[in-house]
Amino acid sequence: MSSWFGQSYYRPDDTAEQVCIRLGALIDDLSLDQFSYALIKPPNGSSIDPASTLHTNYPSEWTGRYMRHQYFQLDPVCELTISSTRPFYWGQGRFLRAFRKQQRLVFDEAREYRIMSGLSIPIRGAHGEIATFNIVSTNAKHLVEATRYEHARLFQAAFDTHDIVLRDELISAKNVDRPAALSVREKECLLWTLEGKTAEDVASILGLSVFTVNHHASTATRKLGCINKHHAAVQALRSGLI
Repeated sequence: MSSWFGQSYYRPDDTAEQVCIRLGALIDDLSLDQFSYALIKPPNGSSIDPASTLHTNYPSEWTGRYMRHQYFQLDPVCELTISSTRPFYWGQGRFLRAFRKQQRLVFDEAREYRIMSGLSIPIRGAHGEIATFNIVSTNAKHLVEATRYEHARLFQAAFDTHDIVLRDELISAKNVDRPAALSVREKECLLWTLEGKTAEDVASILGLSVFTVNHHASTATRKLGCINKHHAAVQALRSGLI
């Protein structure tokens, strides 16, 4: 694998999907489990929706639940990222004792999706933005051992990811003149997704095939410039489209 230190690991024309592929390769190389990157605070004066910047290999059920319930307002990792300039490890037990019960419940739910311990790198950008970059393992001891001598590599990954995601988001924001028009079926699929229904559930409710439901959800996701149907559902709600 290419060195992260002293040069960008990404290519200038990499897309968001390619960023995730490369982060997945990094995680595999370190024998870890998951990764995530997201803006917590957008650049000053920008219209970027932080939810649209989430790049992760977390299970879609968890990311959908996380955004639907706006857990970023409670997440201890988000709170510490805003107040800290240094990387920090997080996990169960002692780490959670300083947080409120509602905040601890977010971690309890995340544990069901094998999100149990992680290393966060807070990112503060030149335009006032704040982002968080996380690598995750089910084994806290292994996480510490795997990252002990990889600081330069992980920092390069975090800041390269930030630069590419922010670049693409700023370009997208400039190109958005008005909300996308959604069909009746697309709106219905997103509404039921917002309620936590699976594609199979929605197909049964609407009397459609699972393939058709997935097609409508994918089309709506593409129209709204979102990363998955859960993000599209939240974005459509915020934009008054559903």
